[in-house]
Amino acid sequence: MGKKIIIAGGMGILFFFAVWSILIEPNIIKIEKISLEIKGLPSFFIGTKIALLTDIHSKNYGEKEKKILKILNQLNPDFIFLAGDIVDWSAKNLTSCQKFWKELNKNHYGKVFAVYGNHEHLNPRFKTFNKLFRETEIEVLNNQTKKIEKNKKFVYLIGVDDPHLGYDNLNKAMEEIDADDQNPKILLSHSPEIFRAVKNSNKKIDLVLAGHTHGAQVNIPFLSDLILPLKYDKKYKAGLFKENSTYLYVSRGIGNSGLEIRFNSFPEITLIEIR
Repeated sequence: MGKKIIIAGGMGILFFFAVWSILIEPNIIKIEKISLEIKGLPSFFIGTKIALLTDIHSKNYGEKEKKILKILNQLNPDFIFLAGDIVDWSAKNLTSCQKFWKELNKNHYGKVFAVYGNHEHLNPRFKTFNKLFRETEIEVLNNQTKKIEKNKKFVYLIGVDDPHLGYDNLNKAMEEIDADDQNPKILLSHSPEIFRAVKNSNKKIDLVLAGHTHGAQVNIPFLSDLILPLKYDKKYKAGLFKENSTYLYVSRGIGNSGLEIRFNSFPEITLIEIR
């Protein structure tokens, strides 16, 4: 009798895990709000709100994408940053996806900037994706720097291509910035794997925003490190870090890759207030 109870209990736990991780948690997008102080910030940028979206893994313009747009309407950010894996490597219906990107870039949202992740590059339809995505006039920062400027005061927004597959070039992205330039610098990268290069650079970056990890997607002690898609520095699984006066924020992302499950790692959209 006792053995049957143990077996039944074990099956019940497995059933709960399956239902929760497949049907429930992946569909609950949490809003993570953080406020960060950056020294030397121009007055026009104080209080700026950035919506960080990572790892959407779109395959079409579906319910997930509609939910994202609804949340952004509520948050009303000044900027939207897309930190890669905008589409899944397997995405075929890119024309449908483009409708979502166009909605993202409508005037009722803030200006949209993007970098690419490993899934864009792994998609065999990358050239088609790149063409359709750029047609939306979302600004792609491919190892480039953009000045966000007002009244001759500015903040640097730096974007690097995917570090996980080695498409990043931080030196190229920052080649027009002098080492002694004290203007605030925000770096957008798909993966926190760029943080090693940031710490080794002689050009100080104030804030790095990344994703890629999905917060391990199945976040169970001892198991998560084994499945975390980072080559090194696996401590940057998710959340806020600060090293050498540089902030790093790693989002858990929105979508899934591989198995369509999440456990103890809710999807997120991050609203970052800069002050």
